[in-house]
Amino acid sequence: MFYYAQLNENNICVGVSMLSGEVNASNMVQISDYSEDYIYRKYDAEAQTWGTEKYEPETNTRLTEFEEARQRISDIEMALAAIMGGAV
Repeated sequence: MFYYAQLNENNICVGVSMLSGEVNASNMVQISDYSEDYIYRKYDAEAQTWGTEKYEPETNTRLTEFEEARQRISDIEMALAAIMGGAV
């Protein structure tokens, strides 16, 4: 098995994978074992080392996006109900 850290555009780990084969991708860094401790840590490609600081995403941003999506779904359901002549 091969273990990889998946990096975003800022070289911050956003996921870890256990794969059956080797991968050659600029956003995948091979790691020694499957450990979620890499998530949100920054990888220094030149030094080939991991930082200790965690760069967790803003929770409020994700919550706001979720609430907006939920409202859009509700609006679509209401419009569909009006078109079909019923209520949701």
